[in-house]
Amino acid sequence: MKSDSQLKKDMISACRILSHEKLVQGFGHVSTRIANSDLFLITPRIALALVTEKELLTVNFSGEVVEGNYPAPSETWLHAAIMKAKPGINAITRIHARVANMFSVTDRKLEPVHNHGSFFAGGVPVFHKPDLVTTPTLGEQVVKVLGDGSAVLLRGNGQVTVGRTIPEAVMMAIYLEEAAEVLYGALQIGTPIPLTADESAKRQVEALPPVDMDRAWNYFKKRAGSR
Repeated sequence: MKSDSQLKKDMISACRILSHEKLVQGFGHVSTRIANSDLFLITPRIALALVTEKELLTVNFSGEVVEGNYPAPSETWLHAAIMKAKPGINAITRIHARVANMFSVTDRKLEPVHNHGSFFAGGVPVFHKPDLVTTPTLGEQVVKVLGDGSAVLLRGNGQVTVGRTIPEAVMMAIYLEEAAEVLYGALQIGTPIPLTADESAKRQVEALPPVDMDRAWNYFKKRAGSR
């Protein structure tokens, strides 16, 4: 696990990337687990493009701010519930991708049809309540819908992506919207051909090995002007 100092730097890079890619516009949040503790860092109730390291909050699994002087996101319970229930997940993004949002308000499943979409094999699940996730109960319900997946669509209200690291959670956010865009485009010109489970499993291994994770993360940091 990275040091707290490096985690904070990566958190700010995530904020800049998600903002630059227009996956958040004023609203949204990012969190990451603090190693060997029941605590996590989370962005405050400030637009991600404007967040600085000093404004990051430390929160426990009970959703309480234990360090920081800024208001916490109203959906802090979403992060707390996932962190508590999923020890293998160390980072979460809460975004508002436009095309992916379309699939949360229709009966069309967002399923993978291209390589980067392979991380969403079987289709992205939908949390069908339109409520903001502001209570422990709603947080636990989102956890159940997420299951072992990399993302969940919140009906008419954006998306959540998760990862073992901040770069992975951010790349899942980028790839989720890319998957939605490719599928949406395919629907305009014909009948999409989804990847099979076997094809998705093979593509996942090839699409983002550690060396290419670093390659993608560094590219998007540079593109967003983050250090």
